[in-house]
Amino acid sequence: MLNFIQRNTPKVKDNFTVKHIEADNGCDRYEIYTEDKKIVLAGNSTLSLCMAFYRYLNEYCNVVITSGDYDISYIATTPLPEEKITRTIKQKIRARTSYEMFSLEGNYWGFDRWEKEIDFMAMHGINTALQPVGFDGVLFRTLREMGMPEDACSDFLSGPAFLMRQLTGNVAAMNSVHSKEYLERKIYIGKKITEREKELGITPVFPALIPSVPFNIRRKYMKMKIFKAPLWHNFPPIFFMTPENAFFGIFNRKFLEIQREALGETDSFIFEPLYDVNKKGYNNYLAEIGNGIAEALAQHNENAVCYTHLSSINEDFFKKASPEKFIIINDSKDERPQFLQDKKHIVAIKGNTCGRTGLCGDIDTVSRCPYAVSKSENLLGTALELDTFSENPMFCAVALNAVTADEAFDADEFVKDFASKRYRTDGFSEEIIRLKNLCYNTDECSGSIICARPSTLLKHTAPFDTLERKYDCSEIYEIAKAITESDTRKNDKMRLDLVRIICQCLSELAYPIYLKATEFFKDKNASNFEQASNLFLEICQDMDRLLKTQEGLNLSTKFEEAHALGNNKDEMQIIDLNFLMYHTIWGPFDRSILYDTAWCEWGGMIKDFYAQRWFMYFRALAAYFDNPKKLKDYSKNQPLDRNEYRGSYQQKRHAQFENNFLENYIPRKDGIGEEDTLEVAKEILNKYSEVVYQF
Repeated sequence: MLNFIQRNTPKVKDNFTVKHIEADNGCDRYEIYTEDKKIVLAGNSTLSLCMAFYRYLNEYCNVVITSGDYDISYIATTPLPEEKITRTIKQKIRARTSYEMFSLEGNYWGFDRWEKEIDFMAMHGINTALQPVGFDGVLFRTLREMGMPEDACSDFLSGPAFLMRQLTGNVAAMNSVHSKEYLERKIYIGKKITEREKELGITPVFPALIPSVPFNIRRKYMKMKIFKAPLWHNFPPIFFMTPENAFFGIFNRKFLEIQREALGETDSFIFEPLYDVNKKGYNNYLAEIGNGIAEALAQHNENAVCYTHLSSINEDFFKKASPEKFIIINDSKDERPQFLQDKKHIVAIKGNTCGRTGLCGDIDTVSRCPYAVSKSENLLGTALELDTFSENPMFCAVALNAVTADEAFDADEFVKDFASKRYRTDGFSEEIIRLKNLCYNTDECSGSIICARPSTLLKHTAPFDTLERKYDCSEIYEIAKAITESDTRKNDKMRLDLVRIICQCLSELAYPIYLKATEFFKDKNASNFEQASNLFLEICQDMDRLLKTQEGLNLSTKFEEAHALGNNKDEMQIIDLNFLMYHTIWGPFDRSILYDTAWCEWGGMIKDFYAQRWFMYFRALAAYFDNPKKLKDYSKNQPLDRNEYRGSYQQKRHAQFENNFLENYIPRKDGIGEEDTLEVAKEILNKYSEVVYQF
């Protein structure tokens, strides 16, 4: 624990004393008080002490951490607590289980960055964490042990952007990094992550089984029976083994043994039988795999438990398997599905889907505390499934608080306290509450018209979001205006959040302008079409300019962080492609259904990618101005209620542009950090002071 304090607050490390106390009826407990002019942190475990440490910093040093990428080493003074603080955490399991977090960020990090993230989790009381880093290396070693050629093993693996979807049994062999050295580095990082998590009292959750096998493995094992898994969004088919197969136990025992040797020991595992797919016709498979998981883990570790999402299974899953070996992650919107009543489960708090940068999150619902709402004795805690902590810091803070809460808390009071500590002033409390009521009242992220793939018929940016506006953009404009004109000092975090608020305003404003431009095109109103289309592209340029005032909000910055994972040119090229594909077409080349799933309004991304698509769109409309009915820019078929990737001539042109972008992107730092955020913000708000009230 003293190393933890030294690592995070070296200037005040000698001001703390740590003591051990007993748990409270099996629940984690901590105390904070003053003794001999020192701050005493007392807890029943290292994790409880980490929570006490952060609680002290929050209460007495006004520290708020909503992202793992933080620095609190500046703290030089530590006031002595005036009163004793005691806390018992009734939630037995406080898990972090987002898969997309690894596709978006975690699979690109080295241990230096993971060290910060693990400390961040410990301070917020996370005691169970998905830990798949090194899974690709373990799978490679397993296949090699089973006699597969090295090249075939490498081919079967997916790169960092798609590895998690291989873990969930959706894809395989997607953008593999053909480097044994890369896989060994990932195992090395994964082992260090496991060791540090266990040191701080966090239980790592490893993959339970091999999710799929290469089709050509049957050349080695002729009697192996495999079957085609449900196809997933136009990705190539993958193949499963079932427990009825004689090789099932052999393969998975070998996998678990190699995983233990490579990454360390744990009692917690995770497996998704049918994740994010239609389960019709797979009832027998679900029944067999449930029993197969339980038997494989029991042979490996008699204390093992396996997590699985409710959306991955159905009632057949427990036909042969004992529920005692499983903990279900309830990711259903139904608060108490009947299926869960007699089974151990934890309830999921979801948000920040795929790192999308829109302001969203249902703060009022989360503050009512999902754990407190349910009265089931089989509810053991909460699963935090935020795909990133680098967006929506206000919602993240509420969600993190709900992970350890056992009763509802006042959302407005919490948000006021959060804003006061984050911005070091109470001067913006009124605006932040207005922002919360305006944007943070749904867990469904509204789409961004800026990031949407252009067409005259658009309903979504990404699958399952909506472009319909929930409020007038003038309302968020007034919040941004009040903040910029306030005499209260804006610190770095306020400036960062102000950029996001203004971008949200401009993005909302762009939607009705897009509708008007399309309407003017159909009406052959050339003058108004030109004005509307030019205004739309100006908004894109202004957003890009504002985003460039903050280095961390730019594509080139994010890209170079991922790029650094590679150790040579070949590794870097495929890692770069993984990163760019995830944030653009997402799915397979030329037939993606999930394109723009991870849309992000980033500097450089808007200018070089999204705005270029819109320029192509408006230029195409201009070419058909004399006869608008001849323009066919949307597809007859609408997978996931959106255009087919290459479903029309114009969509094929977009596909060609997107593929060129993936092949030729070069990160550019030009303009980043050269202008002052506040000056640019004021200029932009003044520019649109009349326009925001016209739409």
